[in-house]
Amino acid sequence: MGTRNDQRLTPIFAAALLAGASACANQSTFAPVSAADSATAKAATGEKPGARDANLAGGRCKGGAGEPCKCRDKRGDAAEQPPPDEGHKRFEIRLSAEGGYASLDSPTLGHFAARDTEACYYVDVVPGVTSDISYVAKESWPGKGLGPTLEITEYGPKGPWWYPIVHVHCSGPGGRCNRDAADAWGADIKTRKRGRIDPCGSAVITHLGWNTTGGVGDPELGLFRDFLVTFTMEVKRFATQFKPGSTECVPK
Repeated sequence: MGTRNDQRLTPIFAAALLAGASACANQSTFAPVSAADSATAKAATGEKPGARDANLAGGRCKGGAGEPCKCRDKRGDAAEQPPPDEGHKRFEIRLSAEGGYASLDSPTLGHFAARDTEACYYVDVVPGVTSDISYVAKESWPGKGLGPTLEITEYGPKGPWWYPIVHVHCSGPGGRCNRDAADAWGADIKTRKRGRIDPCGSAVITHLGWNTTGGVGDPELGLFRDFLVTFTMEVKRFATQFKPGSTECVPK
């Protein structure tokens, strides 16, 4: 393993987070992405933001041809019009890469792309579906680093409410990602309950891990040139019932 002063950083893993990880079915472990998976980073390109092979849904998505949807105002724009039908659950995907570009790929959800500016997508998913997901962000300018962000949120029609499921972030010096920032995110991950940020949501996140091809730029900062995150999302069949953060959802 390299150090922060090593410009040849080979894949760096959050190994310290593996200690004490539970093997329970409903508890996600933070495991390193295998070295072979780092080749997936090549999937990210400087393409125009948009989606393909995706089931974009709801009134926020009207651009056609896979264009990004209108982002929900988190301060109060909760209701989905029209809401998902009884056979689907709706999810919001927000992604960006400050100083770079990013993409999310899943055989079941589709392909989504973004650049510096946050791009939002709303997709309908059949309950019971398990999706393998990879998110990768790459810097646009050599040596300048990047600030990757991914948020997946589940819609709860009963409220209506939105349940945060997973939040990928790595913001270090100047908002750019390095080892210290990645480790801080890893520590945040350990606070999740039953594999999701809000235990009242119905989607469970497992096999979550990250990788990078190394550091660039200022040797003291060790800014990453790319950031790869992979995980599995299982959408449970039960309907959400409680307000986000409710004590009824916390495992006893």
